[in-house]
Amino acid sequence: MSGKGLLGATLARLLKDRLALIGLGIIMLVFFTGVFAPFITPHDPDEVKLEQILLPVTADYPLGTDHLGRCVLSRLIFGTRVSVSTSLLVLITIMLIGIPIGTLSGYYGGRIDNFIMRIIDVLLAFPGLILTLVIAGMLGPNLINVMIALSAVWWVGYARVVRGMVLSIKEKEYVLGARAAGTSNINILVRHIIPNVLSPVIVMATLDMGKLILAISSLSFLGLGAQPPTPEWGAMLNDGKNYMQVAPNLMLFPGIAIMVLVLAFNLLGDGLRDAFDPRSSTER
Repeated sequence: MSGKGLLGATLARLLKDRLALIGLGIIMLVFFTGVFAPFITPHDPDEVKLEQILLPVTADYPLGTDHLGRCVLSRLIFGTRVSVSTSLLVLITIMLIGIPIGTLSGYYGGRIDNFIMRIIDVLLAFPGLILTLVIAGMLGPNLINVMIALSAVWWVGYARVVRGMVLSIKEKEYVLGARAAGTSNINILVRHIIPNVLSPVIVMATLDMGKLILAISSLSFLGLGAQPPTPEWGAMLNDGKNYMQVAPNLMLFPGIAIMVLVLAFNLLGDGLRDAFDPRSSTER
C-alpha cells in the first residue's frame, strides 16, 4: 500500500472511533478558547476587586470570583493558554532531544549506544517526578525552570523507545538493500528509519500531552511553576485550597478543566494507536 493509501486507511479508522473524535473535539475547543481568549473573557483576568471577593456563581461572574475578586472564568480561559502552550513547548523540546538521540544510538550502536544508554539508565534510576522536583527546586520557582526540568528528564523515554524501534527497523530487508546499494547513512535515516518510527512517537506524544499538563499543573500547585498573578490551572488550585470550605468553586473548576483535557488527550491517543495499528484494538 502506498503512503497516501496507508494514510487514508489510518484516517478512516480514526474517524470511526467516536471516543477519539470526542477527545479531538475537546482539544480543538480548548485550543480555540486559548487562541481567542482576549475576545471571549467577560473580565480582565488580573483585575483585583476587593469589594467582590469570593462571590458565588452569578450572571456577571459565571464561575464566581476568587479571594482577590478576580473572575474565575476569565482566569480559567487565560489559563488555557499557559497550561497548553507550556505543555506543547515541553513536548516539542523533549521530542527534538529524544528522537535524534534514540535514532543515532540505535542506528550506529557501539560506543555511542553504550554511552547514551548509560546516561539514560542513570536518569531512569530516579523517579521522574522526584528528579523534576529536584531540578526545578534548584533552579527556582518559575514556569520556565519547570519547562527546563521536565525537558531534562522526560526525553529519556522517547530516546529509549525510538532506539528500540531503530534496532529492529535497521535489520529490515529494505534498509539492508539500501545500504548495499551504497545509500548514505543520512538518506537511510531520513527516508527509511525516521518515517517508520513516527507513528508510535505520535501516539506516545499525544498521550504524553495529558501527562505533561498534569505534571505542570502539579508543580504549579506546589509553588514551583507559574507565579502570581499568572492565570494557570495548577496555580489556581493552589490559590483556592485555603478557601475549600467557603468557596469550593475555586478548586472545582480548574480541577475539572485539567481532568477533561487530560482525558481528551488520552482518548485521542488511544484512538490514534488503534488507527495506526488495528491489531492493538483486537488484542485488548
